[in-house]
Amino acid sequence: MADDDAVIRRRLLTRTSTVGQLGFKKCTETILTLVDILLDESVDAVTCKQELDALFWEMAQLEFEANKTEIWTYTCDRELEEYETLNAEIDTSIRKVTKDIEELKKSVFVEKRIRAYKEEYESIARVVNELPSRREVTAEIEHEKKRLEEATTEIEAVDKQLDLRTKQFALLMNTIQNLQATMSEDRAEEEKDDDEQQEDEEMEEDVESKDDVMQGEEGA
Repeated sequence: MADDDAVIRRRLLTRTSTVGQLGFKKCTETILTLVDILLDESVDAVTCKQELDALFWEMAQLEFEANKTEIWTYTCDRELEEYETLNAEIDTSIRKVTKDIEELKKSVFVEKRIRAYKEEYESIARVVNELPSRREVTAEIEHEKKRLEEATTEIEAVDKQLDLRTKQFALLMNTIQNLQATMSEDRAEEEKDDDEQQEDEEMEEDVESKDDVMQGEEGA
């Protein structure tokens, strides 16, 4: 406020009037001239009145300039208030815009995430659509179960048949072994009988040989 008063005072002291002189300076010169005239007894009343009218005119001009300055000051104050109000509104707008920007950033972030989820969902949906339906999968599973049951039944039948063949083969091998043992025993008996028969024949031949020898000796 002190700076404003100094500016106003300087403008009043230096502002030029309509006759080309400075405000207070011209008024002061007029007052001094009027004082000199009043002190000079040779000056008539008309001249004094003219100088007095000139002083009043200068004072009126000075008052006019002061009123203009006051109006200008008032206008400046109002403009400053308006500027402050406008500045406050601008600050409020800036804060609001900043808040809106932050909210928009959050919205953009959410939208980006939603778009990413949507793209991922569409990608998964495409993959799922390429796969067979649940009904087809269920039918295929049932078909495979049926095939598995049939294969299991066939395997069980083959296992039973294989077990039977194994038992039959074991019985056959046992029979063959028994037959081989019997044949070995029979062969051994035959060989034993052949040996005994051969021994008997040899004994008979010995006996006959001895008899022949004895008969020969008796004949001699």
